[in-house]
Amino acid sequence: MATALAESVVTISREAAATTPAAQARRPVRVAHLIHTMAHGGVETALINWFRTFTASRVDAHLICFANPDATERPFVDAATRAGLVVHTIPWGRRKPVWQAARATAAFLREHDIDLLHCHNTYANLVGLCASRLAAVKTLTTIYVWSGYGLKRRMLQWVDQRLLAGFDQITAHCEAALTATVDRGVRRDDIRLLTCGFADRVAQLTAAERAAGRRAMGVCDGDTVLIKVARFWPEKRHDVLLHAFKHLLANAPQVQLWIPGVGPEEARVRELAESLGVASRCRFLGFRTDLPELLAMADIQVHTSDEEGVPLAILSGMAAARPIVSTRVGGIAEVIRSGESGILLERRRPEPFADAVLDLMRDPPRRHRLGAAARQFIDTEYSLAAATARVERLYEEMVPQ
Repeated sequence: MATALAESVVTISREAAATTPAAQARRPVRVAHLIHTMAHGGVETALINWFRTFTASRVDAHLICFANPDATERPFVDAATRAGLVVHTIPWGRRKPVWQAARATAAFLREHDIDLLHCHNTYANLVGLCASRLAAVKTLTTIYVWSGYGLKRRMLQWVDQRLLAGFDQITAHCEAALTATVDRGVRRDDIRLLTCGFADRVAQLTAAERAAGRRAMGVCDGDTVLIKVARFWPEKRHDVLLHAFKHLLANAPQVQLWIPGVGPEEARVRELAESLGVASRCRFLGFRTDLPELLAMADIQVHTSDEEGVPLAILSGMAAARPIVSTRVGGIAEVIRSGESGILLERRRPEPFADAVLDLMRDPPRRHRLGAAARQFIDTEYSLAAATARVERLYEEMVPQ
């Protein structure tokens, strides 16, 4: 309640401040966001939501995206375009042409008289710092998660850690990411927390619409539908979920698993589903633009990641009032109170995970209570308006007028 009240005060203060003579005389801070993306996930959606919510009188925001050689940025660019954003692209390739990309970025910064460059991801950090030296703009970066997966990821994060000192401001996506950044030698007082907030679409289906949608998806009467919303990346641990699902099927054969998403691990996960003998009860749905409808039609959301910030997939499930069974990693415990608005478990333990899901399947009233509490948290304590106001205030602090 205190958090909700504080956010309400922030929002009211923001609106009042915008009407003062000082606010009216101040020109908007011109900010360019530079992102390197390989898919359209939570970070990308959070960025789009910020853009859609910025106050035009406070922030003049521009979006720059790397043009990858295999066009893996297209789902994000298409989603941004659908949201009404103009996306400027800069060249990128397998040889990592840092200076070419930096010169193109710097040209954009000079052309649009940008005050501040906000970077997302290692390559964006590297290119952004180089471009800022050419165009003389202030810089900040957002840390989403520190990952230990894969040699390439560890090398990139080694680079990231050494780039941090070059930024005028470091921000973190959640408390877990902030603490991990402090563990890497950055003073806590030098990091600002910038949560993503939540404002994605929530599907409101009638009972008839939900039933018809489930039938169209091949769901039989009496089936329980589980859904995992995540890209196919190693740390998302679809393998742990499939092992849990096998255990679950042995005790509750009338259960289906929906797995929307894309990514480099998809083929391996599909092969694992076949080898475990669970493929006939799994539906691999690919990239979807109707996730709110899928969440509304599912019964329980499952999330087995090893590493996370605050995943938008979890926030979306909470907003849809789904009961959620998840691993207790990253910033998830910052939004789910285990036993009250979801169930949090230790990672890499398939059988206890399956048992927790089975208990929920057998207890519909508890599913409803958990889902309702999750929805209330999103409505009252994770406002996008308050989150965006924090971003705007930081920009104005960094570019005083």
